[in-house]
Amino acid sequence: MKKIYHIEPVFTEAIWGGQQLIRKYGWKTNLNNIGEAYNVIAMPGHLDCDVSETGEKLSVFYQKNKDMFKCGTKDFPVRAAMSCTMYPMSVQIHPDNDYALAHDGRLGKPDGVYILEGEGTVEFGHFAKTRNEFRSMVNEQAWNSLLRYINVAKGDFLDMPHGTLHALGANMIYFEFSQNADLTYRLFDYNRKQLDPKTGAPRVLHIDKICECVTIPQSETSVSKIKKVESRGCLITSFHSEPGVYSCGKIEVKEKGIYARDQFYFLTVIEGEGTVQGTDVKGGETLFIPCEFGDIEIKGNIELTYVTYLKP
Repeated sequence: MKKIYHIEPVFTEAIWGGQQLIRKYGWKTNLNNIGEAYNVIAMPGHLDCDVSETGEKLSVFYQKNKDMFKCGTKDFPVRAAMSCTMYPMSVQIHPDNDYALAHDGRLGKPDGVYILEGEGTVEFGHFAKTRNEFRSMVNEQAWNSLLRYINVAKGDFLDMPHGTLHALGANMIYFEFSQNADLTYRLFDYNRKQLDPKTGAPRVLHIDKICECVTIPQSETSVSKIKKVESRGCLITSFHSEPGVYSCGKIEVKEKGIYARDQFYFLTVIEGEGTVQGTDVKGGETLFIPCEFGDIEIKGNIELTYVTYLKP
């Protein structure tokens, strides 16, 4: 019998985090804030969601049930997380896989960012023409000359490949998609201290690594153009599709819709409530749909994101 599974999020506190996700989804936590809610991640011993029906970590579930994924990857492939900001995130990049593996023994993390709530500015790219110019501007802390900012609002999607300099802005809620990784290099962090007040130390910066692997020159950055298609009662928005990395989008249903795809996928409710294949779901909840599941029936006034993996 085909089965759908519930995935429990992992919460982390952040120096820039806020209360918006707690208010929006009614999540309970002993943390001071939920900076990030990892809806889908499987990194053993670090960040690893629970599968409700089996009581296993998602990384273990993947290794034991590869027939439900059929994606051909040794390790779990994709990641999805929500974040909310009271203050801006650090100016940062995520390196490509080759650099990350050589220097940190881990994968890099390209980002796809969907604006769930709010509007404002994000740092997205830079103006340096050469690597020497970039390093010189960093050494001089000429941030106004180096950093590029763009305006964003609810409903926008930003594609941030490996090496893209960026910083998500304050007072917004974001949904982030990526491959299954968690590696960030910080360039500038507004001289903030670590969360632990006993250390009194500033947060670690990675200036040399960034100067080595930041994309230069950086082409002009902007909000991505996204496609919407109506199909069987669903309004489907494709945010990004990159075989061998991740593919993601959004499904909107007003009353009833039918959705299907050959690959496995994860659905996270971002607005509203309803049912998925007869299972009650509400905001903040995530479901895993195995590959080759066939049609699923979605009922209610509801919006869900999806993330999946396409073979290269």
